[in-house]
Amino acid sequence: MNLLELYQQTYTYDTGNNLTQLLHQANSSTWQQTLAIHPNNNRGTETQQSTTDFDANGNLLTLDNIGALDWHYNNTLNQLTKADKNNNTQYYVYDCQNRRVRTVIESNNQAQSQRDYLPVLDISTNEAKKQINTLHIGTHILRESSKDNTQNSSPNFTQTRYQLTSHLQSNTLELDDKAQVISYENYYPYGGTAIIAGKDKTEVQQKR
Repeated sequence: MNLLELYQQTYTYDTGNNLTQLLHQANSSTWQQTLAIHPNNNRGTETQQSTTDFDANGNLLTLDNIGALDWHYNNTLNQLTKADKNNNTQYYVYDCQNRRVRTVIESNNQAQSQRDYLPVLDISTNEAKKQINTLHIGTHILRESSKDNTQNSSPNFTQTRYQLTSHLQSNTLELDDKAQVISYENYYPYGGTAIIAGKDKTEVQQKR
């Protein structure tokens, strides 16, 4: 079980209120991120560690502890290559209005899972032929899961999840239909997960 610890983040800004440095301090680790701002505008151009952290349109090319990002010409995310998983890449497809309609995850050039997005319905299929349908109705989420085309298929099940957020959107609480906590996630001010917890690892991984 991972233990919680206190941390402190300190932010430094220039005269134009652009973030120039983020310092994270905790007992387990201390790190910092330094941003250089273009002298003629408020666009980040590079960090202290690298001069290739942004493309020509100002899109971030790397995320600490997450991976490398690749962007389309219209500034929509094309793919994410995970830093902690060898040969694991996520690809994203968009419609004519730049709304994401599909996510494909590949490992060693083989598709591992696919997720299609409809207006209120997500359909996910993985390599084991397990399909998960997720229906979104406001904060009310109805999930239905089934295994198809497998000899040892498990029974279908339906799970209801209620996702609640704070007014700052800085955390997410998931409850089941009996108001029992399924998962809880809290975020850092400039992105990234500070805390994620739940009844068990499987429940947390199923969060949408």
